[in-house]
Amino acid sequence: MTEDDIKADSLDTKAHVTFEDGEITKIELDVTGKVSGIDEKKFKEYAEKAKEVCPVSKLLNADISLKVTFKS
Repeated sequence: MTEDDIKADSLDTKAHVTFEDGEITKIELDVTGKVSGIDEKKFKEYAEKAKEVCPVSKLLNADISLKVTFKS
């Protein structure tokens, strides 16, 4: 969103991490946001893009899921 000069009114991200045998095997991301000027579809697109380009996600060999909640 920053590259499009869009600022969130509020943004909350939680990560639920699963460890197995000392390794991170699964991460469940839960993102909730309120952003003036865009709709839910656009917010979900931004969240998916952020997940795809995240450098930490790229380093981990883990299953990463994303739940997105948009507040209007």
